[in-house]
Amino acid sequence: MLKPFSLLAFSILLHLSGYYALAKRIEPFQYLFYVTSWWSYIIFLDAALALKEKRFLVLNRHIVPLVIISCGFWCLFELINIRLHNWHYINLPVNEILRYGGYLLSYGTVIPAIYLTKELVYILIGDIAVRPFGIGRYPAYAIPLGIAILLLTLAFPRYLFACAWIFAVPVTDGINYARGYRSFMKDLERGLAGHLISAVVAGLICGILWEMWNYPSVSKWIYSVPFLEKGKVFEMPLPGYLGFLAFGLETIAFFNFLEGVRRDKRSIYVMTVIIAVLISSLTFPLIDRFTVRW
Repeated sequence: MLKPFSLLAFSILLHLSGYYALAKRIEPFQYLFYVTSWWSYIIFLDAALALKEKRFLVLNRHIVPLVIISCGFWCLFELINIRLHNWHYINLPVNEILRYGGYLLSYGTVIPAIYLTKELVYILIGDIAVRPFGIGRYPAYAIPLGIAILLLTLAFPRYLFACAWIFAVPVTDGINYARGYRSFMKDLERGLAGHLISAVVAGLICGILWEMWNYPSVSKWIYSVPFLEKGKVFEMPLPGYLGFLAFGLETIAFFNFLEGVRRDKRSIYVMTVIIAVLISSLTFPLIDRFTVRW
């Protein structure tokens, strides 16, 4: 397969070029180190997996809507952060086109990166058998619970900020369960935990990479987390890495929802893309106003 090998080579060159532009402070590419790091990772991983799967999981005809939806997905957390004030951005380019393009290309990597990493982990560990576990009327409890967690987080951000990374798990997985899409709870009812564990591990791996590539970047984020300002690894307080475990779960749960509606309800999938565009269009100026330190 020539194409995967070509993409593997291209991804390595792209990754190295990002480091070169950063080291030499080449305008405007020095601002895009985080973008080149993540897209080279995504291209490399998808090309490597294609050697086994005989198809691309992300780099296919669905890549554009997936990037748009991923951007909108992350923008929801940016909107929540306007209330939480847990991170802010520094050294962003003044040029609005470059800055907004950076938002799109950066946030657009979130779902593809975690999904591909999860698939790699799942290939390595396979399905893991556990004692079957279930909750009767699971969606009826899970969805309201997730909504309640979000509302409490917004009401008491100083003390419940960590719950911002939890609420979407029961909401999205509950919806998936109710609609018959892939669900972590359905897997647990069958005594299978491979996908759940893979999602958790993928969240942690990507979280470490997020922080590692953010740390030397010119354009970057800085955390200001209540009670956890000491003991940082890169820019993230050490306990904060636990949040990536839950974020891996909610991202894969949301991806499972996307796969379900793309297969069964194309109109909902198209509507999701449109909503993602609207959310991103609303959020970008709000990030500039509330989250960027000029």
